[in-house]
Amino acid sequence: MQQAAFLETTRFGDKVQIDKMMETPFSKEIRICMAKGNVMKEHSAPGAITIMVLNGCVSITSMDATVELTDGGMVCFDANVPHSLEANEKSVLRLTLSKNDSIQRVISLT
Repeated sequence: MQQAAFLETTRFGDKVQIDKMMETPFSKEIRICMAKGNVMKEHSAPGAITIMVLNGCVSITSMDATVELTDGGMVCFDANVPHSLEANEKSVLRLTLSKNDSIQRVISLT
């Protein structure tokens, strides 16, 4: 059994903070901490992803549509779908990546 606490030891700064919290046989679970105003510019992932707001509020834009997600809100994207994120307030997100995707790719977006 593995255990992770996404809301403990969070850190916020001028740049988006990214930590790998857990790796399973099929996924990588990533914590993204965004201070108000932090942005992850448009990018895409090589595999399907899910993004869940654990707390806070972020705007996620894809294909000329924007949604605002708050506590517990979640979106998913198929592979290669461009999207961007902006924190409307201090926010903690859970990103689920394919096992074959790289956390280094995500870190390079900050």
